[in-house]
Amino acid sequence: MKKFALLLLVPVFIFTSCNKDEETDNPQDEPITPKQEQWGFAINYTATWCGPCGDWGAPLIHELSNVGDVVAITAHATGDPMFISSLYTSFDMDRPTGGGIPSFWIGDEKSTQVSTMNTLLQKIPIAGIAIESTKTDSSITVKTKTEFFVAGNGKYFLSVLILEDGIDGSSTAGDYEQNGVENPTTYKHDFVLRASSVSNNAYGEEIVNGPEQGAVIEKEYVITLNPDWDQHVYPVAILWHVDLFGSPNFKFINAIK
Repeated sequence: MKKFALLLLVPVFIFTSCNKDEETDNPQDEPITPKQEQWGFAINYTATWCGPCGDWGAPLIHELSNVGDVVAITAHATGDPMFISSLYTSFDMDRPTGGGIPSFWIGDEKSTQVSTMNTLLQKIPIAGIAIESTKTDSSITVKTKTEFFVAGNGKYFLSVLILEDGIDGSSTAGDYEQNGVENPTTYKHDFVLRASSVSNNAYGEEIVNGPEQGAVIEKEYVITLNPDWDQHVYPVAILWHVDLFGSPNFKFINAIK
C-alpha cells in the first residue's frame, strides 16, 4: 500500500507546482522570517493494534492539534506497520511512555490535559523558527531559520522531522486498520512520524551553543522520501534546549509546521 505545512511563526503555505517534478511551499520566494510567537508540541505514542489508542488516544491528539499553533506527532509502536524503531526509541528515551500506550507528552510534561497545551501556548518564547521546503518525488529539501530574541545559555538542538497525514486506517486497510475507533470505515492516521534529518535521532542536531540576542542560524536539510508515502507528507521543525540535569534532557523551546 502506498503511503506518504509549513509555518512557524509565518503564514501557512500550500504546496504549489513549480514545474512537473518539483513542489515548493514558498512560491513567491519571499524571505522566511521567524516571529516571537509560541507554538505547542505534543507526541502520542500509539499503535494500530491498541484499542484505547483508537478509542481516546486518536481523538485527543487531534484535539491538542486543534488548540492552536501546534506540532502534533504520532509515534507508532512495535507491531505496527508505521513503526520506526530508531525514532520511536529516540523519543521514548527522553520522553518515556511510562510502560503503556496511548501515552502523551505535551511540551516537557507527561500529560493528557488540554489545559497543559493552553498554558504552553501562553509562553513568550526566547526563539522562533521559520521554515520552507521544496519537494520532489524522491526527496524534500527543508530550509530553516532560527532566531534568538534574547540570549540563551548552553546547547540548542534542532529537529527536522517528516510527518504524514491521511493514511487509510479504516476497516478495509489491512495491517493499517486502527483498532478501537468510533468510525472504522473512515478512519485516517494523521501526524505519523516518518523520518528525521538526523538518522536514528528524533532530537536532531546541535545548531548553536550560547547564542547571543539576535543570533540567527540558517540550516538546510535534504531528506529522502519513501515512495510508499503518497498521502500528505510535510516537514516540521522543533527547537530544544539541552539540560543534562533535568527531565526531560531536551527541553522544548518552540516549533513550526
